[in-house]
Amino acid sequence: MRCPCGSNRTYDDCCGPYLEGRSDPPTAEALMRSRYTAYSQAAIDYLLATHDPPPPPEEVKAWAERAEFLSLQIVGTRAGGALDDEGEVEFLARYREAGVERVHHERSQFQRRQGRWCYVERLASPKVGRNDPCPCGSGKKYKKCCAA
Repeated sequence: MRCPCGSNRTYDDCCGPYLEGRSDPPTAEALMRSRYTAYSQAAIDYLLATHDPPPPPEEVKAWAERAEFLSLQIVGTRAGGALDDEGEVEFLARYREAGVERVHHERSQFQRRQGRWCYVERLASPKVGRNDPCPCGSGKKYKKCCAA
């Protein structure tokens, strides 16, 4: 089975070991990918364990269960490597909710705490003008695509 995170690797060679507790993600991007995969599988315990401080479990569970996660695209990273203690990951997560396909665009901050990467907070979302190309890569203007 291909990993839901979009890495083009199998689940067992990608996010599976992290979600199953056999190893820890070595980078901020690997944690971001594994968290996306956890949302796609409603692995609530993993999502709470990799978020510092943990959010209300009922909110995480509600979104993970009501959304159908379609794809993840990493837009870029800043730091967050195997030797870093902090990093940022910008990503686009496509999902369907109540029959409507949506794109969640976020820039997230990650920190290594007690030797393990964790999601810390959502940073200011990148600003996209109505007439700018849509960041989802569709080739359409933002106002005719994800802003519609």
